[in-house]
Amino acid sequence: MTALAVEPEGPIWVGRAIVRAAGRLALHVAVEGAVVPLAAMFTVPVECRPDADSAPGVRPWTGAVDEARLCAACLRALRGEAAPEPACLVPTGTVETLPEPGPDGKGRGLWVVPDMPTYTASNLPAEHGGRLIQWSKWVEAPELSRYSSACDWCGDAGPCVMAAGRQDKPLRRFAAYRCSYCQEMRVYEQTGATDLDLIAHLKPKSPKGVRA
Repeated sequence: MTALAVEPEGPIWVGRAIVRAAGRLALHVAVEGAVVPLAAMFTVPVECRPDADSAPGVRPWTGAVDEARLCAACLRALRGEAAPEPACLVPTGTVETLPEPGPDGKGRGLWVVPDMPTYTASNLPAEHGGRLIQWSKWVEAPELSRYSSACDWCGDAGPCVMAAGRQDKPLRRFAAYRCSYCQEMRVYEQTGATDLDLIAHLKPKSPKGVRA
């Protein structure tokens, strides 16, 4: 038997002039039959822009050529592939229906994760015992190592927020604690150095244990 020598197939740009885009590293493939001058920079039709009037400014290239460095649009033109469809801009707030899964459970697109619901905080009590209470701004409550900062109602890890209140003549002090998620609020009157009496409990509208 006589072994037949099989000549490997050359790249699709073989026999074509390769030029480099001026000021860039991208390599382009000149159209078939294009005359490539020896000037430092010239315009010549290339596969991705075959119109001579809009041909880019290029420079001669005599170095190595590989597919990774070639212009992707030139390669698509040489292969006869269609250009990819331009990206479609979707206005903000547009709802897109996701494809349903096939019988095998495959083919489902991205899952839509709904935003967590938000709850409106109740107002602090304006008075107690017929006298007005002056409240400070809400601030993040300090975390105490011996107490859990998680909300007893929804289970949010916390920390919660707190506000201090006072009445003058005679001086009375108050403290309010509110969950940052479900907005459950408890209001206390300070009756001693460390004793607190609950005077108001504003229950939340969120389900119990929703963040647990």
